[in-house]
Amino acid sequence: MRNLSIKEFSCDKKYIIGAIVTIICAIICGIVLYKISNINIYFVDFANDYIFFIFNFSNGKLIFPHLLSELFYLYLFFIIAYFTKLKYLTFFVLFLRGIYFSIYCAILFSLNSLGGVTVAIIVFIPASLLSVVFCCLIADTCRIINKKYVFFVPGICALINTVILLILVNVLFRVIIVIV
Repeated sequence: MRNLSIKEFSCDKKYIIGAIVTIICAIICGIVLYKISNINIYFVDFANDYIFFIFNFSNGKLIFPHLLSELFYLYLFFIIAYFTKLKYLTFFVLFLRGIYFSIYCAILFSLNSLGGVTVAIIVFIPASLLSVVFCCLIADTCRIINKKYVFFVPGICALINTVILLILVNVLFRVIIVIV
């Protein structure tokens, strides 16, 4: 089992604190920018489509874009953290992602009243927060994983996040909708 060995895991506390502060600042900025983004039809269309696909359980139209965005972000975090010594540069990308996350949450909460709120609470927020956790985990731990398998880790994390989104939509959301 020497090939799959992982060096001793030590978490960079400065990076984790910086990531949490970055996400909190991005959420605050996203809520403030909500009024400006409400004018942009792209954000509203995305939120409408997201709600529509979840309520109609259209997995293909929901999962494929989610998987592509996860692969993009996770490999971006991986490339920045693995090939450079500027791991803290990922905070800029994390900040942009947090702004978009909070704008979409605000639109989901204000759109379609109960439908938007249930989709945001049950599906969108857990999937997005898990994605942010995977991004920070990739950026913080990519240097300690065996060099032979390190390039597959972001893809595996994106696949795990997509499977969790499928479980949230097809199991948890269906059960809650049937009960309500």
